[in-house]
Amino acid sequence: MLNVQTKRRVIFPLVLIIVLALSMIVLVACDNQEQVGPTPLTEEELMYFNEDSFFNGEDINIRNQFLSSLYSEAGDIDLFELFYIGSGIDESLTEEELKTVMAKDNMTGTIEDIPCPCEKNSRSSIDKILKEHMGITLADTNEVGLDHFTYLSEHDAYYHFHGDTNYRTNISFSSGEGEDNLVRLFYNDTFFSDGNKVLTLKEVNGEYLFVSNEKVE
Repeated sequence: MLNVQTKRRVIFPLVLIIVLALSMIVLVACDNQEQVGPTPLTEEELMYFNEDSFFNGEDINIRNQFLSSLYSEAGDIDLFELFYIGSGIDESLTEEELKTVMAKDNMTGTIEDIPCPCEKNSRSSIDKILKEHMGITLADTNEVGLDHFTYLSEHDAYYHFHGDTNYRTNISFSSGEGEDNLVRLFYNDTFFSDGNKVLTLKEVNGEYLFVSNEKVE
């Protein structure tokens, strides 16, 4: 029968071995966790963004406009560039609205003389688009570019006349990667001819929200 001293000599090494073994398991687990990083998108996953499922399509797709400016976070998106061609929501203008906007813009002549269309973006439409695609409202933004519009408080809407368009009809990414709930899509911006960029999306409840659009150094 083992005495107390002998038992201690036997138990202590066993406890030490168990502690060391557990420590090794924890270290290996942490090491494996640190090694987890971005995973390249499959060809099928990339195709989802390159075809008409999310971007592009036959009609004007407001999602395409989220590539029209650079922003490191959602609140810094350029609202003038985003809503340059409207929100995609039908916004009817009254004759009185047009006349008021023309007067504020120091435009002469009659409504019939207007050479280009006037886009109307009501606050409710802006909020709807931003909420759906970024998870924020106009009040959550830094109002970048908003001063380029003509604002009518009586309609709580933003207007501007334009004769051209900054709408890109074809969105195409060369590669992409996923990490946790983020998707990064890489592309060479041939539309603006200003180099390589990365668009970051965040998956929330099965939907993709726009997070940032930045240059790649």
